[in-house]
Amino acid sequence: MTVELAGAAWVIPIAAVLLAISGLLILYRLLRGPSRPDRAVAVDALTLLAVAAIALSALASAQAVLVDVAVLLTLVSFLSTAAFAFLFRDVAPGKSPDKEAP
Repeated sequence: MTVELAGAAWVIPIAAVLLAISGLLILYRLLRGPSRPDRAVAVDALTLLAVAAIALSALASAQAVLVDVAVLLTLVSFLSTAAFAFLFRDVAPGKSPDKEAP
């Protein structure tokens, strides 16, 4: 089984550039995020960006095995999102999770 992009191969470089720009913006949020939940969302977004890059690579190289890798990474990303939600569940609404209660 192969993965093919019928007649629109010009889309792949444009999508790669957009993914790179998105990656830079997400890295900025990861490094400069004002709170831990912002950083957790940035890590989740980077994981999904990696999934998109793997899927784009699958289209460019016409290898279906990369789609399986992307699906597996998506499942791991879901587990990490659930773990982040579990980590921040005790934070009251409107309170910053970075500050500890007295």
